[in-house]
Amino acid sequence: KIVSNIGIVIVIDRSSRIMMMDIYEPLSALPVPVQALLLISAVHFILSVYKPLATNLSLLCEFTFSSPPLIDVEMTDAESKDDGVKDEPLSNPQLQIASEPNNVQCWDPSTLQHLGSVPAMTKEDVESLCAKAAIAQKSWALTTYAQRRMVLRTIQKYIVAHQEDICRVSARDSGKPKVDALLGEVMTTCEKIRCINVNGEEWLQCQYRPVGPMMMHKTAYVEYVPFGVLGVIAPWNYPFHNMLNHVISGLFSGNAVVSKVSEHTTWSASYFTRIVKAALEAHGHDSNVVQTLTGFGECGAALVQSENVDKIIFTGSPGVGRKVMAGCAPNVKPCILELGGKDPMVFCDDVKLKDVVPWAMRGCFQNCGQNCCGV
Repeated sequence: KIVSNIGIVIVIDRSSRIMMMDIYEPLSALPVPVQALLLISAVHFILSVYKPLATNLSLLCEFTFSSPPLIDVEMTDAESKDDGVKDEPLSNPQLQIASEPNNVQCWDPSTLQHLGSVPAMTKEDVESLCAKAAIAQKSWALTTYAQRRMVLRTIQKYIVAHQEDICRVSARDSGKPKVDALLGEVMTTCEKIRCINVNGEEWLQCQYRPVGPMMMHKTAYVEYVPFGVLGVIAPWNYPFHNMLNHVISGLFSGNAVVSKVSEHTTWSASYFTRIVKAALEAHGHDSNVVQTLTGFGECGAALVQSENVDKIIFTGSPGVGRKVMAGCAPNVKPCILELGGKDPMVFCDDVKLKDVVPWAMRGCFQNCGQNCCGV
């Protein structure tokens, strides 16, 4: 028998298993300060240990006992084969040609082979797709976090099983080597899905705030609710990750996502969109909750100005970022601007060159220098 200083008796058998725990002295007999301390300790234990443990165990069970399906996504020869493009290199490739003014021309920057063309969407086209997304978002917002996690896990399972295809398509559309696509497209997207699936539900819970003495009868908290339709204008440097990045977080938070992809990496967007839509459809959801826009400046401007879009996320140059902000202003539409540019790198007198030169080279040449922290 072990008698603790607060009167709890614990009887342990020879195998050190706890067989019985009983209250030796009623808690009510303890001094009030001790009772208060015990209560505070219990609450602290529940908040700091039990609740996170229960949450993680719940996720562990969910990931262990429910397996996402392996979806099938139809691919063209140019998407599925290294030698799938047979065209001769173009001598002077252009995004827009006189014979097809309403299309965006696509080609492989590393070989100059023509990959095809996609529609340059008009304002009417954009409004139509945004309206479909807004309708689909109503039912998607009612899904549970577990249902959203399953869709993201289905996407992740496809990515892992088709790494070679995704790297090929990303490299063919942007000109980067496959190893750059593996590190910058596949790995980062899988990590984003893992991070959101593990932490997203906790991050979106109500967060309580303290109130002053005059409002002690009130409760204050921040509640996260879906915006509705997110409009995303993505750059060309990471065609797969830049598109999936906002689709992942947007879908998990109950939003629809309409992405306007760069005219320089438009060809790959069709395949990447099919992956997401197939994952949604595999679980009985309306795939219109995710839409992809192709085109030039007119298309992006229409997305910014659309009354069916509730928030804009833009990544690109400061010049275009100003135009996006001006387009959001009339409707006081919230926008997030990630504005690029080359960053300076300063070497101090006491620097060890052999330690910093590799980082400088990485900043200059990784992904041809087209990186969030390019030098």
